[in-house]
Amino acid sequence: MDFIFECFFTDTLEKISRSGLQDRSSRRDVLDHLNAIIGGCSDGHNMRADEVARIAVLSAVRYHRDQKDANGDVCLMGKYHNILYIALRTCWDWGVRDSAVVVVLLEEIYACEKTFERIFLGALFGPNAPHFIAGWRSDFRDQDENTRAMVYFLRHATSLGMTLPVWIARYEQERLVKFIDIPIESCGRSSPLRVALQASAPDLLLILLRYGANPNPPDGGTSAVLALLDKLTENGRNYVFQNVSCLQILLRNIPMIELPFKEWDREPIVYSTRREMFFERYGSLLIDKIITKEQVYGVMSLRHLCRCRIRDLLRNNGQLPDGIDTLRLPRRLQRYIDLMEEIEGPEKKDNDTDDNYPTTSSKAKSKAMRSDAKKPATTMPTTMKTNKPITLRYDEIPTTSLAAAAERAVKALSSTPTILTELAALEELDEPETSGHEVIEEDINEQELEGLNEEDEENEEEEVEEEEKQQQQKHDSSSSPSPPSETNDVPTIIVDKPFAF
Repeated sequence: MDFIFECFFTDTLEKISRSGLQDRSSRRDVLDHLNAIIGGCSDGHNMRADEVARIAVLSAVRYHRDQKDANGDVCLMGKYHNILYIALRTCWDWGVRDSAVVVVLLEEIYACEKTFERIFLGALFGPNAPHFIAGWRSDFRDQDENTRAMVYFLRHATSLGMTLPVWIARYEQERLVKFIDIPIESCGRSSPLRVALQASAPDLLLILLRYGANPNPPDGGTSAVLALLDKLTENGRNYVFQNVSCLQILLRNIPMIELPFKEWDREPIVYSTRREMFFERYGSLLIDKIITKEQVYGVMSLRHLCRCRIRDLLRNNGQLPDGIDTLRLPRRLQRYIDLMEEIEGPEKKDNDTDDNYPTTSSKAKSKAMRSDAKKPATTMPTTMKTNKPITLRYDEIPTTSLAAAAERAVKALSSTPTILTELAALEELDEPETSGHEVIEEDINEQELEGLNEEDEENEEEEVEEEEKQQQQKHDSSSSPSPPSETNDVPTIIVDKPFAF
């Protein structure tokens, strides 16, 4: 079977020009012929389709290596290199299960390109973006398919702990970097996680972090958290919703936000000064509760610190996210460690809350206490008696006897004792009436009582709002250090459309 695929690649590429596989449609034509051969071999040899596809991928890798060795260990590029992306698409289409074969293919691609941008760019920006960024089109139909293919290759690379040497200009040396953190050449040699943050893509960011991306990318750039904080403060207190979501996801993976400004002119800065400098630069985020003080200069919960430590150990051993299922923990805690669920802490008591910032529960309790105090001690009865007489109207409907009419009236108004007495008096009349009768009960008007209750509720709401405003003014005047000049503005969250071509 190996001979069949070797002959296919040799005969096919001889008939194609050097740039014949540069176009995506040409690669799809070759891929269609290859898929037909794989399906025929699977049926003829009674083998699984993914096993036959594995043999085809290895044949493509061998053909590329032979051509490279014949050229002095230099890739000829063009059609001789694009054959690897036909093999890449074959792995995804037929679902090759052998991780070793997938890793060999990825290493062969990296040896020539030193990047995996043709896998990540389509998932980050869509299938048309690589044409404008790097001059080639993605081999996947849409962004969703490209994202699922990216996850497929991440699984295989992570399962074998695939690491590759990367030259880091900041450190002036090569370092072994995992597949998921390999810098993207056409994006300023930034890691996929940093590019996802720049593109404001929280869904892609969550996928990368779940599969072991380093929250502090080893690409030699600045801190990803601080870069995101700078991005949030670009427009004052108008925050883009996608950026806020990215920050919340990123903070689940780091114990705390490390204060910047460690040194100035090669001299260390004391902690108190760094804290003031941080508040001057990012104070609006603390005031608007985009970040909490515990994440900056407080103490985080033990649950959060344990999650970060467990994820660090699993990441270093290449066991994210599958290794979480092997932990002997409840399912809810496993989802918490896997970033799929947040566990809320215990509810705070009234004495634990800040007086300047009453919580919703304390507001509701205070409002309920005021309403209970204003209510009268005695409760109103469910049925009320009135002095209005309830009259009976006799219509022109003929009846056989007065007894039958009285019986119908008793069934309709059996709950009113005054009507029963009047009906009993009617039965004692000497002359029977020749016309029927219909009983109409007058409704009791309770609008006056409802109006009083509504006025009381409106007065209570106005009092609560005035108290909250006074407490907020007291807190703003007594807060230290002084907030930035934009604290009087109302913070807003802007929902921005995702970046796509």
